Amino acid sequence: MYENIMAVYENREGRPLVFQPRLRHWYDVNFNAGTIPERYQGMYLDEVFRDIGVTPREVWGPRRVNTELSGYFALNTVEGDDVEVWTRRLSGYKGESEDDYLITEYRTPVGDLRQVQRYTEQNTSLMNVEYFLKSLDDLKVYEFILNERRYVWDQVQYKWGEKKYGEAIPLRANIERTPVLRLIVGIMGFKKTVTMIWKHPEEMREFMGVLEADHVKQINAYKGKPVAELNFVDNMHHDLCPPPYFKEYVIPFYQRMMPRIHAQGMVATSHFDGYLKQLLPLVGETGLDGLECVTPVPQGDVTLDEMKEGMGDMFLRDGIPAVYMCNWTPVKVLENYVMELMETFYPRLILGISDLLPSNGEIERVRLVKEMVDKFNAEL
Repeated sequence: MYENIMAVYENREGRPLVFQPRLRHWYDVNFNAGTIPERYQGMYLDEVFRDIGVTPREVWGPRRVNTELSGYFALNTVEGDDVEVWTRRLSGYKGESEDDYLITEYRTPVGDLRQVQRYTEQNTSLMNVEYFLKSLDDLKVYEFILNERRYVWDQVQYKWGEKKYGEAIPLRANIERTPVLRLIVGIMGFKKTVTMIWKHPEEMREFMGVLEADHVKQINAYKGKPVAELNFVDNMHHDLCPPPYFKEYVIPFYQRMMPRIHAQGMVATSHFDGYLKQLLPLVGETGLDGLECVTPVPQGDVTLDEMKEGMGDMFLRDGIPAVYMCNWTPVKVLENYVMELMETFYPRLILGISDLLPSNGEIERVRLVKEMVDKFNAEL
């Protein structure tokens, strides 16, 4: 499996196709709900992968709630001596609901920041109710936090994963979203980000430079380490990041980051899991080596032909619409689609589910796709 994935990274032909689906979300939700199918009860996630016979994924790092980093290797974040981080979990918030909430506060000499998130989906995910950044003054506080912050390689976690999975999968690590998506999805929210860019364009451009400097620190922390792929967890969607934003903020950012990553002997991908019809014609300008989780119709808004045309020689990870793994989609539809996907993208393909196996998906459909991949490989 290891060499087959490396062949995709290195654009080598003749190796078997790899099927590496994301199963952690399905596993976590059903585990917490007590609805794991009988066959898999008592199994850990890596044992589920082994039982089905597919390449493991999201297993090298610890489980993290509400983040695309969950299960992947990541750097340890070390805050500065003058930065305090306070977290607390509450049942109910301001009398608005009885749900559980996670409140995170940064306290610094230059000001404080606060984020409120609500637990969802059997407490396996979090949704922002209140973002850290609400004003221009908050930008200065966050800049202070990032200037004080360090990123440290986690050797203990690396050795643990190497022992268990090092012969099966190359090490892939996730890093933060591109600056504009980090604002929109992570720390400011869509409405506030758009408003601030409109009202305070110079201040926001300067702050995105601060966020970019933080990316450089992360990339440098991986220098000389045994990482094959860095993945930007962008959650790209053309309704959140339309072409004007993509051209102004995203393409130039990647054009500055990609030479750094390639100089370290790594490939880089980005998580594109939204509507993408308006952005795929532009992705070739980023210099990215591949895209993760591009979601075709009927779940997304692009066809396989449009994906192939837009991505050119970039490799695709995933590609099976998640709704095809649910019981309302006829099995024959899934089979026909998977065959077309493999024929369209192989050898520039690491097959998986876009975005992941839903909590109400049928795990045995993963086994069915695995059998199709085995047959496809036997006929190469």
